[in-house]
Amino acid sequence: MKNIFFAAAVLAITVPVANAQEVPSQFSLQNQLYADSGDPPSSDSVAAAPRQRLLPNNISFMEKALWGEDGIVRGIGLAPALTPDERRSELTLRRTMLTTHQIGGFVTLGLMGGAVYFGQKIIDGHPEYRRNHQYFVTATIISYSATGLLAILSPPPLIRRNEVSTTTIHKTLAWIHVAGMIITPILGGMIKRRSQSAMQSERIHQISAYITTATFAASMIVVTF
Repeated sequence: MKNIFFAAAVLAITVPVANAQEVPSQFSLQNQLYADSGDPPSSDSVAAAPRQRLLPNNISFMEKALWGEDGIVRGIGLAPALTPDERRSELTLRRTMLTTHQIGGFVTLGLMGGAVYFGQKIIDGHPEYRRNHQYFVTATIISYSATGLLAILSPPPLIRRNEVSTTTIHKTLAWIHVAGMIITPILGGMIKRRSQSAMQSERIHQISAYITTATFAASMIVVTF
């Protein structure tokens, strides 16, 4: 009988100790400290879990200024504070904006092609197409600007990898056709009369327009196919 009571006592001591060893060390240590002090552990005393990263490490200056934790979009009340649920909504908005950006790119490419076509007709000796050319140029600038803003103002992705991809090529080509979209209309405005300098500006304007259109088309192709 004594052996039974002795075995029961040993079992009663060893079982709680074994269970205590299964609890993580930080919690057992905290429980021991609070047990010694007589105060119950509070939620503030528990070690905080690692904070979830909601923005990419290599976020751009523009993205941080607009969509960062203290960005303009949140500062003026267009978006609430940065939380996991809000971040999911922003990623959905990003997909919508980039899809519209892609559609707008093809619309812009069509308008750009029309501007180039009528511009070539004028150079070939058909000044009656000048108004058509101007209409397409104006529509191209508006569509191009709106399409570009959709990408620039979109929320940042969750992860941005530092590797060469079709998106990287697309962005690199964008620097070229952005420069072309600035230079080409300026050169077109310099063509006032059929002087020697105007003829040179016309030729450069033509080359710039073709390069800009070809570069823009290439930037659309690399992200579509």
